[in-house]
Amino acid sequence: MKYGTLITLFKPSAEQADHLLRLPALSPVVVAVDNSPHADTALHARLAAQGVDVIANHNRGGIAGAFNAGVEFLIRRGCDVFFLFDQDSTVPDDYFHRMLLGCASVGDPRFLVGPRIFNLNVQRDLPLFTVRRWSAQIEPIRDGAHGLQPCSVIISSGTAISLEAFRALGRFREDFFIDHVDAEYCMRAQAHGVPVCVNADVSLPHELGKPTPGQHWPRVDIFDQSALRHYYAARNCILVARDYWHSYPALALINLITLKHLAFVLLHGQQKRMKLHAILCGIGDGLRGKYGRV
Repeated sequence: MKYGTLITLFKPSAEQADHLLRLPALSPVVVAVDNSPHADTALHARLAAQGVDVIANHNRGGIAGAFNAGVEFLIRRGCDVFFLFDQDSTVPDDYFHRMLLGCASVGDPRFLVGPRIFNLNVQRDLPLFTVRRWSAQIEPIRDGAHGLQPCSVIISSGTAISLEAFRALGRFREDFFIDHVDAEYCMRAQAHGVPVCVNADVSLPHELGKPTPGQHWPRVDIFDQSALRHYYAARNCILVARDYWHSYPALALINLITLKHLAFVLLHGQQKRMKLHAILCGIGDGLRGKYGRV
């Protein structure tokens, strides 16, 4: 399998840019899709000089647009497996070799395979989220677990997507723009019989947002973010459930995430009034079936 790597950027720090420069030694093709509003021409030139192709996407289509632009670039370069990362991920040296071993064991040329995500903010692995027609389950990855763990939703960073899966499923939904773009794609995969798995043999350290300093009890495993991001998170939770309601009624439980956002803002958030208003607007627009960028 010829694989390529896609990194999405948004105003990356110097440390994140330095980490990105390691990847051409690990992956035959590396493309950085920069969603920053204004292109950093000096950074782009530095990346290109070190073997990283750069696409200045200017946030067209949000994170979904960046994924689509990067995957289509990798297809033109002859890749048949695409690794997606965001700029916060730290990729171990043996990552691609071990992930490709897992991909080869799927038994289907179509696949979405993610690593164990070790959430640096809370110092534990993300659990497995599995949805069936009338049930939804969240369970930790067992101690000593090995190999592929089937599930329904994995986060985008670190995920390997095969060319055959992309052909079967199509492009990422740019009308979601940002937040739950990966959840929608995974549920689309499940609805089309495309395997979605976590490779328990590979761990990827990842910081899911920035922790809030001095968060008092009770702690909520949600990080503070802009009012706009709270809006998209609430709206798109509902839209994912709406899109797959007929096949998976239990997916409505994904909206418990919105309750966690509400709890975080009420307990720990700054600018509470504005952020609560954004979440309520997101809920209303989701119920009305409103998509797209706002």
